[in-house]
Amino acid sequence: MGQFHGRAFSLASVLAGICLMALLCSACTRAELVDKADAYDQAIWDSSNRQILLNAVRASQRAPMSFVGYGDVLASPNFSGSAGGAFNFSPSGLTNYALNPGVSYAGGFSQFTINNLNHQEFAKQMRKPVDPKLAQYFHRLGWPKEMVDLLLIHSIYMSSAEHAQLIGAVRAKCNTNTETRTVEFCAQLEKDGDAYEDCKARRLTLDGPEILNTAREFCSMNKFQYTLRMLRFLNKSYRELPRTPEGMLYYLGELIAAQNYSVQHYTPKLFIVSQGQHRLVDFFVVQQGASPNAAVQVSLNGDGFYIPRPQLGSMDEARSLQVMDLVSQAIVMATSKDSLPKTNSVSLVAVR
Repeated sequence: MGQFHGRAFSLASVLAGICLMALLCSACTRAELVDKADAYDQAIWDSSNRQILLNAVRASQRAPMSFVGYGDVLASPNFSGSAGGAFNFSPSGLTNYALNPGVSYAGGFSQFTINNLNHQEFAKQMRKPVDPKLAQYFHRLGWPKEMVDLLLIHSIYMSSAEHAQLIGAVRAKCNTNTETRTVEFCAQLEKDGDAYEDCKARRLTLDGPEILNTAREFCSMNKFQYTLRMLRFLNKSYRELPRTPEGMLYYLGELIAAQNYSVQHYTPKLFIVSQGQHRLVDFFVVQQGASPNAAVQVSLNGDGFYIPRPQLGSMDEARSLQVMDLVSQAIVMATSKDSLPKTNSVSLVAVR
């Protein structure tokens, strides 16, 4: 009788062990889901940045852009357990048994969806002007005003006479005001003005009512930045045309071209407040090649392009990742799920 109780106890222990394994695997499933969710979030962040940079590089080379949307993930964490065996019974009780517990576990994400966004409705949303409230939102957050305006403003409308009057008003204030902000602004505006006059003398700056915000050539960007900085210095607003999300990507392409293969090779700068002082910092830095210190890196036609990791906290910190953030949010707001119809071009991709 004692032997029977011992074996019964052993059987109960094994079954209890199986239950414990089930509970442990259940805990593992939850932990894995959390881990996979973090990994998925990281993957989407990286993929989104890479897609923005890749399309900007395409735009810099006047190549067509392409878009995909990363959709839902199908999770399939499964647990199954079984206990099988051969038992012999006799009048004296359970004389011998064989118990073979089996436990199987499969977890993780089995597939996710990729939507082809190269269709008419997505293109229409990408070509709608950005809501001016977006610029106001980032201004209220204290983002660099010049960076926000350069990304979101397509052009300013101002006649040649009005532009000349603006220059005169700036000079008058610079000659009479000695506040720190005025001194810092005037020193930079004097340099901008000299470059503007040099471009005019070489007929590289066009006169007209529309001052286009373009960056592929230095003189074009100089005229717009000079005008924008004068308006900011005098706290004046003017008639302006907002960009579209697609236009923002084309503009990033112009910034890339300026640094890498423009005839007038130059590095675009921002005039912003950094550590309490107005100074020039790099706007959107993209270099050719590959680097272990890349924040974002892509390849197009065998050529590598990357954004160097900014020196966070330094006075001269480049604003490349902040630029990526703003462009990403503008695209998301313009192409939200509610504003787009469901597409039938969906690919299910197995996760390995």
